[in-house]
Amino acid sequence: MRTFYVCTMESSRPGWITLRPGVGQGKGLNYVLGGWARVLLLLGLASYTCGSLPAYGTVTTVSVQSPKLSSGKMNRVTSPVHFLVTAESDVDVTGYVIYVDGQNVYQNSSPSVDAWVLLPPTSKHSVYVKVWDSSGYALSTATYSINVTAVAKVIPPATATRITGIDNPAQFTWTVDNNNGVGGQCNDGSIGSFTNGSDPNTQNSPDFDSNGQHFIVTSKCQYDDSLFYWKNPNGSEPASTNFLWDFWFYIPTTTRSNTVQALEFDLFQAVKLSDGVHEFMFGSQCNYATNQWQFWLPYNGGLTWVNSGLSPCQFSSGTWHHATYFLQRVAASGYQEIPGSFGPSSDFNIDLRFGSLTIDGNVTYLGGLSYSTKPNWSPVMGFQHQLDSAATRVTIEEYVDEESLTVW
Repeated sequence: MRTFYVCTMESSRPGWITLRPGVGQGKGLNYVLGGWARVLLLLGLASYTCGSLPAYGTVTTVSVQSPKLSSGKMNRVTSPVHFLVTAESDVDVTGYVIYVDGQNVYQNSSPSVDAWVLLPPTSKHSVYVKVWDSSGYALSTATYSINVTAVAKVIPPATATRITGIDNPAQFTWTVDNNNGVGGQCNDGSIGSFTNGSDPNTQNSPDFDSNGQHFIVTSKCQYDDSLFYWKNPNGSEPASTNFLWDFWFYIPTTTRSNTVQALEFDLFQAVKLSDGVHEFMFGSQCNYATNQWQFWLPYNGGLTWVNSGLSPCQFSSGTWHHATYFLQRVAASGYQEIPGSFGPSSDFNIDLRFGSLTIDGNVTYLGGLSYSTKPNWSPVMGFQHQLDSAATRVTIEEYVDEESLTVW
């Protein structure tokens, strides 16, 4: 912020000199102290005082680099819509709001915008961006028309944190949870060796390093469920609200579809907010019994598995599949509010939104909105795979490779 020096000079000899407030600005102060003013000061016949006032700012430009938008035409975009916006002002730029159809769908307290806004495909909207500077001055872009034509992959910013090698037992610890609370009538899971020479040929797995996870359930009852989870040893990443979870998985040919009740994939984050620790559970599963995706969403006053209508989802055995989830922590509005600095009192992203799911290159929009809960947990972040059987005395297996998590 620029500072202007405002000076007032007074003389003990009325009429000798008159200077109005504000004559001194920067180098101009030297001029004020020249000539008769300097003589009066040296003789002790005058005095001056100076203070400073902040300049009022003006946002001169707002530039939307992404998506490419033109006025007076319908602009084709994909969802999530990637907004890259910058602005110029003669003081500090302090925040932005993105409006879609007149509604606030994203806001921050930053000098620029790098945001992913979820909008349903095959929908048309109006959009504009408004920016503020530290003086309170605001400027908006033109209003643009957009047509969301498809769903596309999310590319995280260069500043994102990426955790790799999660499937590697030499780097990270995985835990089998066979407690009754997992669900099912019994729980008989185990972790086996990843190395296999036939089905699959793990020498030919996606990362070619012969390291990964091998999850097994050998059912002792019809609905035998077990949970396999990883927790981030570096904590809950509380300043992160965007999650890109990526992994490869393989179902052996010995695991028959009619013996599987469900294959479950969940990401969780527990963050300390102003009223305590909130848990965000991004739960998803392929329900083999109905052959459709289900997500952990509100229904009848509680959280439960809700049918998505996305079908089929039964995975072919004997081949590697590639899964990528894009998930967001959001405010009660369903969209993100990014503070200048994250902390329990400044973070209002108390809900969660399912963004998109990519299976073997096919991207699907999800969009489901849910709420966090307040369990008796400490801050933590991680994810879990769960295998649920549909028959007694059967073996269900899942190999997992090249698992990573990117957060920002």
